[in-house]
Amino acid sequence: MKKNIILYLSLLLGHFSFCQKYNFVNWTVEDGLIQSQASYICQDNYRQLWIGTEGGICRFDGKKFIGYTVQDGLAANQINALFCDKLGNLWIGTNSGISYYNGSKFTTVSSINKSANNVSEIVQLSNGDLYAIGNYNLLYIKKFQSKKVFITGDSTEKITDIYQGSSNNLLVSVHKKGIYALDKSTWRQISKYDEIKKNIYVRAIFITASNDTLIGTNKGLYYLINNKIEIYKSKFKILDEINVLCITEDSKENIWLGTENGCYRLNNDEVIHFDEKSGFTDNSVNHIYKDIENNLWFATNADGIYKFRENTFTYYDKSCGLPSAIVMGVVQRNDKTIFAAGYGGGLYKINSDNNIETVSFLGKKILEDSKINCLYSDDEDNILIGTLNNGAYRFNEKTGLQKMEAINNSSISIRGATIFLKDLQGNILIGTNQGLFLRDKNTNITSIKNTGHLITSIKQFDETHLIVGTSSGIFLLDKNYKATPFHEKYFGDASVLCLSKNNNSLWVGTTDKGVFNLNYKTNRVITYTSADGLPSNFIYSIDVSEDNKVWVGTGFGISNLQLSNEGKVLAVKNYGRSDGLFGMECNHNCLLKAVDSSLWFGTTKGLFHFNPNTKIAEKNQPFVLLRSVKLFSSLISDSSLFEKAGSWFNAPQGLKLFSKQNHLTFELGSIYFTNPEDVLYKYKLEGIDKVSTISNNPYIIYPALPPGKYTLIVTGLTKGGAVSSNEINYSFEIKKAFYQTRFFQLVIILLLLATGALLAYVFTRGKQKRKQKAKEVLEKIREEEFMKLRQRTAEDFHDEMGNSLTRISVLTDVLKSKINGKEQEITHLVSQIRENTKALYSGSKDIIWSLNSKNDGLYEIVEHIKDIGTELFQETNVDFIYTHSIESTTDLKLKLDYSRNLTMIFKEAYSNILKHSNANEVSIQIYLNSMNELVIIIYDNGHGFNMNSVIQGNGLKNMKNRAMRMNGNMTHTSILNKGTELQFILKSIFI
Repeated sequence: MKKNIILYLSLLLGHFSFCQKYNFVNWTVEDGLIQSQASYICQDNYRQLWIGTEGGICRFDGKKFIGYTVQDGLAANQINALFCDKLGNLWIGTNSGISYYNGSKFTTVSSINKSANNVSEIVQLSNGDLYAIGNYNLLYIKKFQSKKVFITGDSTEKITDIYQGSSNNLLVSVHKKGIYALDKSTWRQISKYDEIKKNIYVRAIFITASNDTLIGTNKGLYYLINNKIEIYKSKFKILDEINVLCITEDSKENIWLGTENGCYRLNNDEVIHFDEKSGFTDNSVNHIYKDIENNLWFATNADGIYKFRENTFTYYDKSCGLPSAIVMGVVQRNDKTIFAAGYGGGLYKINSDNNIETVSFLGKKILEDSKINCLYSDDEDNILIGTLNNGAYRFNEKTGLQKMEAINNSSISIRGATIFLKDLQGNILIGTNQGLFLRDKNTNITSIKNTGHLITSIKQFDETHLIVGTSSGIFLLDKNYKATPFHEKYFGDASVLCLSKNNNSLWVGTTDKGVFNLNYKTNRVITYTSADGLPSNFIYSIDVSEDNKVWVGTGFGISNLQLSNEGKVLAVKNYGRSDGLFGMECNHNCLLKAVDSSLWFGTTKGLFHFNPNTKIAEKNQPFVLLRSVKLFSSLISDSSLFEKAGSWFNAPQGLKLFSKQNHLTFELGSIYFTNPEDVLYKYKLEGIDKVSTISNNPYIIYPALPPGKYTLIVTGLTKGGAVSSNEINYSFEIKKAFYQTRFFQLVIILLLLATGALLAYVFTRGKQKRKQKAKEVLEKIREEEFMKLRQRTAEDFHDEMGNSLTRISVLTDVLKSKINGKEQEITHLVSQIRENTKALYSGSKDIIWSLNSKNDGLYEIVEHIKDIGTELFQETNVDFIYTHSIESTTDLKLKLDYSRNLTMIFKEAYSNILKHSNANEVSIQIYLNSMNELVIIIYDNGHGFNMNSVIQGNGLKNMKNRAMRMNGNMTHTSILNKGTELQFILKSIFI
């Protein structure tokens, strides 16, 4: 009998259990779940999900699990029930009683009569009263104490399930007795079990949106009608046999049943069984929960938790009979049959039962051992098949498989195909990695010139032209199949993967540049890349709808672009794992828009199906959280800094910080189970930020906030344009330091004024003293300088007078010796005496000239020295040659007393030459070297002297001393009978 029932169930399930897989997303211990035997799920006021397991509870935000066990304060690790009350507190039913969690600590509920063990259900009425089931007893919970409540008056009564009805109505299933309701404070029996139904065990009571009361039992599904419990009416008898563990209803009013073998969905007369074959589990489903975003969550035994979303992808993989997970082609024949193929397994189709069926002809599978690269369905129900390296074929279910070969030209060999198109002339275009080929109506195959590239896409451009995408740009073919480059400016170097055409726009998908939208009437180009929200710039396929919706298959998921009439991106929806798209990488040109407007995508993980006409615009809104506020990257634990500690999150309220406590980090979070990765944060710190910032980074850092009052305002955004249902407004204050208060500042101002007055007095007194002292020092310096000047003047007069008087003495002696001579010679000697006297007078004038500051200019000095030499040597037999490179416009001036010393050096040199050298030529050269040093060279061609034997006289010593006074040095060289040279180098002599 058992075998017959199993056979009957198997045959029956074949009518409503489809092989295609649905959008179930699974989380287990590998993803962070504390334990994989999940028992219950609920959602708190912050929209966080709580999962009860046999190893504790978990908090889940869509990205991360946080676990809690007895070490954190739980009464026990084995969790049977969870409930979030109106105040947001969590009640946990365990095998050892009830725990209460307020976000910061766990509290165990005490039991008056020790009946609160093995708690299996917790509910709260609208008036706030809490009830639970513990050890099959009904418990009333108040002030963290539980009290046993009797319904029937029978102390042995066994409560199997409770359910909150409308208002304060509480429905209770009493085993073998019936269904009771609490109306105000009175219990009344609304349904009594008959003798047959006394054997059923009620596990779940549920009231639907249409006000039907469903009852899940170990003997199938029942419902309450006219105060009687009846078997649920359905043509599927399996509902009479399954062990129903839980019941819920989705947003479309479909009924979901959790059983010991997966779950069932009821929609009118349609029943779908979800198990491992459909992407779910074969294990028990202990609880089904619908969250605020209308996602369904399933707590399963040993397989963790699952999430299910409507209006997303269903798919086929190898477990559904798909020969290969890599699907490279999908097409639809005129009779609406979907065909697909990939790398291995040949050609297959989706049959009327939505199952995979291998395509055969005369008992032989079509290209079973070939790697199929692409498919194309023409208007004659032929399926064109391109392989990787095994040629191109045409298949018709009536005529079979035919290889497309160039019978007319043996030199042409089509080794494989990447794309097909039947044009308006009825000819077949075959794209390959060798270029483009044409197969005409007579099956002749020719190669199209100038297309020797990898052909990736072919579309009918207009009535007389085809558009061809290649690895090296785009080509336009005319009716004679002559190829010309198309818009080389934009696509000349583009590696094109796919093309799509809509009205006057050509859409181009590339390998690395995203999507191009070319309006070939206006030549306007718009690009869409990852910067605009696409998950990847590698574009495998494109489909363009009439209402500015663009579907894009990329290297990392599928995108839907919503565009304005001007082509501006209004919203981007990226589909990934949370939407049931487990095959993230799409395949080349493997996108089909079916006649029912649904979309089929071939990926590396299977064949995915989606109906874009179903409302996919997310009405769900994210919920943003302020998870923590940190001071200098550490949590704030000093209670003196805030008024109230955060309970659920580490964000203290009434935060008041000191001036130096100004480095704050805000950690944000979001709850958006629809697509957790899709949330962006828009934030602004009022008091310092002028504009809002949008970022996907949940951490906001303000490193050096000045004192003031601030409010952090945060909202959440999705890439699809949805705005969070809440807004964070977190206020805090950074207090001024004592030295920043007005009183302190006033005191400081007064102190500064007093200090300023004192400093002014001290400064004035000091200035007067320093001025007096400086005056005394200056007087002393002047006196010393004056004394030095007198001494030097005396030396100069001594030298000048000595030389001239010596000359007079000599001439006088000569006069005496000549006195007895001729009168003419006496007259001549007297004239010479007169000339020396004039020279003495002239020397005095030179000394006076050098003391005049107007004569300190370099040009004036060198000219004066020239005049002295010219005057001195003009009455002699000595040729006087004088050169210098000093410009008359120079503004260089010598330091004090340098002009006199320089004049005296030259006069001493001129005098020595006349007296001792017996020279007939004197050469003077003066110039400035590269270091702005004055170089003087005095040369005579006299008889010279032996430098080793001749003792230096006072003349050379005086000249050397004068050079040293001017921060310079003098060198001299003399060669006997060849002359003498003096060289002076004077450094830093200018003012």
